[in-house]
Amino acid sequence: MQNTAACEVFPSAEHLVVIYTCLSGLTERSAHLLLIWKRFPSVSRYLTPASSLQFSEEPQSQDALHGRSAILRCELSGPEDMRFWWTQDGRRVQDSNRRFQEGSNLKFTAVDRHADTGSFQCVASSSSTGETVTSANASINIKWLERGPITMNEPASEAELEEAERIVLQCHIDGHPRPSSKWFKDGAQLDRKDRILTLTNLSTGDSGIYSCCAQNAAGKVCSNHNITLNIFDKSVPRVLVAPVDQVVLRNEEAVFHCQFRAKPPPLIEWFHDAEPLQAAVVCVSVEIADMGERLWRVFSAGRGERVRCDPPRGQPEPQVWWERAGARVASEGRVHQRDGDLIFSPTDRSDSGVYTCVARNTAGQKQQELVVTVATSPEWIVQPQDTHVEEGQPGFLHCHARSTPEPRVTWYRKSVPITEEGSRYKLFSNGTLRINSAEVNDAQTYSCVCVTQAGSLSAHARIHILEKLKFTPVPQPSQCLQLDRESSVSCVAKARETPIMHWSRADGADLPSHASQMNGALRFSTVTRADGGNYTCVASSSVQGEIRAHVHLTVGVHVEFKLEPEQTTVYQGHTAVLHCQASGDPQPYVQWMLKDKLLSSSSSSRSMPNGSLVISNVTTEDTGVYTCIAGNTCNIRDTAAQLYVVEKPVHPRSEDEDKSQFKMFQTIALSVAVAVAYIIAVLGLMFYCKQRRKSKRLQKNRAGGEPETECLNGVQLNGHRVSEIHEEVALSSMRPSADSEKQQSCGDELHFPRAHLQTITSLGRGVFGEVFLAKARAIEETEPETLVLVKSLESREETHRSEFRRELEMFSKLNHAHVVRLLGICRETQPHYMILEYVDLVLNTFKCFINSMQQSRLCLNVFGLCLQAGTLRLSPPVNCPAHVCSLMSHCWASSPKERPTFSEILQILTDSPADTKV
Repeated sequence: MQNTAACEVFPSAEHLVVIYTCLSGLTERSAHLLLIWKRFPSVSRYLTPASSLQFSEEPQSQDALHGRSAILRCELSGPEDMRFWWTQDGRRVQDSNRRFQEGSNLKFTAVDRHADTGSFQCVASSSSTGETVTSANASINIKWLERGPITMNEPASEAELEEAERIVLQCHIDGHPRPSSKWFKDGAQLDRKDRILTLTNLSTGDSGIYSCCAQNAAGKVCSNHNITLNIFDKSVPRVLVAPVDQVVLRNEEAVFHCQFRAKPPPLIEWFHDAEPLQAAVVCVSVEIADMGERLWRVFSAGRGERVRCDPPRGQPEPQVWWERAGARVASEGRVHQRDGDLIFSPTDRSDSGVYTCVARNTAGQKQQELVVTVATSPEWIVQPQDTHVEEGQPGFLHCHARSTPEPRVTWYRKSVPITEEGSRYKLFSNGTLRINSAEVNDAQTYSCVCVTQAGSLSAHARIHILEKLKFTPVPQPSQCLQLDRESSVSCVAKARETPIMHWSRADGADLPSHASQMNGALRFSTVTRADGGNYTCVASSSVQGEIRAHVHLTVGVHVEFKLEPEQTTVYQGHTAVLHCQASGDPQPYVQWMLKDKLLSSSSSSRSMPNGSLVISNVTTEDTGVYTCIAGNTCNIRDTAAQLYVVEKPVHPRSEDEDKSQFKMFQTIALSVAVAVAYIIAVLGLMFYCKQRRKSKRLQKNRAGGEPETECLNGVQLNGHRVSEIHEEVALSSMRPSADSEKQQSCGDELHFPRAHLQTITSLGRGVFGEVFLAKARAIEETEPETLVLVKSLESREETHRSEFRRELEMFSKLNHAHVVRLLGICRETQPHYMILEYVDLVLNTFKCFINSMQQSRLCLNVFGLCLQAGTLRLSPPVNCPAHVCSLMSHCWASSPKERPTFSEILQILTDSPADTKV
C-alpha cells in the first residue's frame, strides 16, 4: 500500500492555478484540491512540488464524433519502471476491442456516446518506490446526430384533421450539440427553424408532404419517416352517407339516406330521373356525432361505483349500451348496466379492464372506451434496510412494492423529498434510490413512501458511512512561518478510528529542539531561518493504512504598512500623489485598486517603485476610494484612502480688485526704480571706496605710516579685500567643520517622517525628479502645519544623486534670512525627499527693497530670479565685468539645466580677481 500527494502548478499572466492530488494506493482513488492564487512577482519560486514524478503531457479534454476514433495521451518524466492505468469516474478502465490502453495512452477505436461519458484520469505508479501520481480530469465531448420520424402532436389522429383548427408537427431528430432544424414541404424549404412546426388558419394550400432535416457539428440528417397532410375546403360539401339501392313492396315506404358535411351546413335537394322531387316526397337527414376520447377511472376495491354514458347527438336518437371484450354487459348482477349507466356494486380487483360505450342509429355507430382500474393497497416486496456504505462509493436503498396500479414511490431525507437535481441522487422507476458518491453527511435516516389511491406504505432505513482515512482539511502544501515568532502548522485527519498523527522532515533530519508536535500540530516556539524546508505529515490507522501530506515551509516576515495613504483633496487638472509603503520578507509587491478593479500604468496614472501612486491631470472621475494592496508569500494586506477631486474656485473680478491690481503694478514699478537707484548707489560707493583705498595705499607706501581702515557703506573693512568681505557675508552662517568629532549627521538631525507630509499639488519636474507643494505636520515648532516645497530624487544617475547630496550638504550649512532654509530630509525609503522652506519670490523681492542698505548681494540674486519669472530683465550695470554679466544671464536661463548651481556661483565669485569692480 502506498499513499502519495502531488502538486501541479499552472502559471498564468494574472493568477497561479495549483492542483493538489492526494492518491490512496489502498483504494486507488484520489482527491483533488484546486487553489487559485493572485500572482505576485515572487510567489512562484516558493512553491515546491511535493512529488518527484511529474507529467510531461497530461490528458486534455477534447471533442470527438460518435463512432469515430480518439486518443487520450499521457506521458511522464520519471523512472522507466512506471506502470500506467486509466480510470473513468473513479473506476478502473477495462480493455475491450473498442477501448483499450496503448502504452500509457488510452485509445478509442469508436467513441460511444453512452459508454464514454464522464471524467478520465491517467494514473502512474513507480514499481521501485511505490510512488503514485494522478493526472487532472479529462473528458470527451461526444458529438452525435440521430435521425428520427415526424409525428403529429395535434390533432391526436389523422381522422380528426377534418375538424382541426390547427396542426402541430414535431421533428424527432436529436443530437449533441443540439442541432438546428429546417422544415420542407414538397421539397421546398419553409421559413421555420424550430423542432416544432405549427400550422394555423388551415387551407388546402397546406396540403402536402412534410419533412425535416437537422444539422450540427456531427453532420446533417433528414427525417426517416415523413408525414402527408390532406386539408379539405370545409365550405365544399362532402358526402358522409350516400343513398343505396333498395327493393320494397308496392305501396310500402322507401327510405333513402343522404348526408353531406360542410360549413355552413349545405342545402340538400332530391332528384328523380334528373327532375326535382315534388313536395310530397319526404327527405329525412340522418346523422350521429362523435362520442369523444378514451376515459380513465380509478376505483378503490369494495366500493359501489357508477359511470354514465351520455348518448351522442344524432338523428334519429341513438341507442346506447355497454360492452366488455365485445360482449354486452348484463342487465343484472354485481356488474350490470341500466339506462346507459355502468354500475359496480361493489368493485373488485377483477373489474379492472376496458369497457366500451356503444351508440347506434340509422346513420351509423359510434363508441367510446372507458379504462377502469380497481386500486389495491400496496404490499411489500423488498423493504429498505439499514446499509453501510464506504465514503466516496455509491450506496443503494431498495423500496419495492406491488399494487394496482403501480404505486408511486417517494424518498425523503430529513422530511425533504429527494430529487435528481444536482446529480447527487438517482431515482429508479422500481423504487430504488442510489447515492452516487457517499459523503459523511449522507449518514442520515431515509424514508420511503409508496402511495396508491387505495392506501400507502412507508418504511425507514439508515445509511452508515464508513469514513475513509483522509485529511480534514488537506494541509496547504506551501505555508509561511513568521520569523522570530511562535508559529504552528496544523494537520488534522479523520478515519473510522482515531488516526495517529506524526510530523517529520522530508530529508530525514530530526526536528529542531524548539519544535514540538501534539494532536497533529507542529509547533515552533521561536521560528528561525533554519526551520524552512520540506516537512511530511503522516496519518496512520491500523485498519486503513496511512496517508501522507507534504508541506513546504517558508520563513519570512508578514507584510506591514510603513506608510499608509491618507485622505487627499486636489484641484481638477492638478497631480495627486497617494503614498503607500510596506515592508516584509520577501519584499511585498504593491498594487492599487479602484472600484474593485486593479489599476495599471497609463498616461494619467503610474505606480512609483516605492509603491506610491501618482495621478496626473486628475478629473472628477478620479474621485473614489483607492485601495493599496501589498502581499508576499506570507500574507496579503490592504489599506484604503479617499481621493476628492474638486473644481478650482473662480472669483469674479470687481472694480476694487482692478484698482488694487493697478496699485500693485505701480508699487512694482516704484520698487524697480528704487532697486535700480540702489544698485547705482552701491556701485558708485564701491568705486569711491576702491579709489580711496588705492590713494591710502599710495600714501602709506610713501609715508610708511600705519594702514588706514577702509569703509564701505559705513562698515569698517580693517584692510581686508572687498571680495573677502563678500565671501564672509555669503558664508557667515556656515557651521565650523574643523573638529570632526563634534560634527553631527545632517540626516539624523533633519530626519522628518514621510507620513507627516500631505501632498497638495505637483509643481513640475526638475533634473532630480518631481517637485511638489505639500503640508508638513509639526516641522516648525511654532506652527502645527507648514507649507513646504518638496524636491524628490527619482533619477538613478550617479551624477544627479551626487549633486543632490551636495545641495543637501550646502543647504544644511546655510542659515540666512534671505536664503531658503532646509527644513527636513526623508530618506528612509525611495525616492529621497528634500524639504525646503516655501517662499513667495515676489514678496521676498519687496522685503529686499525695503531693507535696502542692510541686505547682502544675495538679495539681488533673488530679485534677478523674480525678474526672470516675469517678462522684465535688467540691463548690465555700468562698468560691470563681463564674467559677472555672463553669470547673471546664466542664472536667468529658462531651462533649469542651464542655470549654475550654488557651488558653481560660489566658485566663480571666489575666483574673481582682486581688482574686480564687483
